[in-house]
Amino acid sequence: MRVLFPQLQEKGTAGLLLFAGSLILLFGMMLAGFTYPGYSMADNYISDLGNFSHPVPAVLFNASILVFGAMAVYAGLLLMTALDKWLGILLILAGAGGIGIGIFNEGTILAIHYVCAFTVFFCGGIAIYWSARVLYTRPTSWIILILAGIVALFFSFMVYNVVSSSPDKILLGIGVGGMERMVAFPTIFWAMATGIYLVGQITDLPP
Repeated sequence: MRVLFPQLQEKGTAGLLLFAGSLILLFGMMLAGFTYPGYSMADNYISDLGNFSHPVPAVLFNASILVFGAMAVYAGLLLMTALDKWLGILLILAGAGGIGIGIFNEGTILAIHYVCAFTVFFCGGIAIYWSARVLYTRPTSWIILILAGIVALFFSFMVYNVVSSSPDKILLGIGVGGMERMVAFPTIFWAMATGIYLVGQITDLPP
């Protein structure tokens, strides 16, 4: 497969894409939240940022998650041959979910939006666990596994919040937005750290 940055090789290019895509998404979320009138990180879902009832934050958020999704898909394709097939597939699925969120934002077809969001969270969480097996070595791998456990724990809370019709939802005092971020942020930070790690493994860079 053609590599955008031949000097970084496939793994290094994938790492650069993961880091840059995650950073773009993180800043896109932050800027969208700053420009969304009355937005609350505790009481609003992340996906509220993509609703075109507020065009400026919607453009910022949807554009950033589309870029992240595309970069994750490309990184996954590279890692399928350069590192591990299943890690690559998980990244492709997570990236495709991100693209789906950007296209089918909160103001469009909600069923598709929810499926895409589920795909990003689920495949991202599994990718964290899988990277501990195929990429990182001990004791780093155990830290990654603990992080994966946290993701899985909070993901279960998110599922409860999505499907529950009870007014007494378990929110741990941080609201629905806070619960969602406890799922999303570990995956974003893992992608950034893994991207740096993959670039750092390239030992024959030109001077």
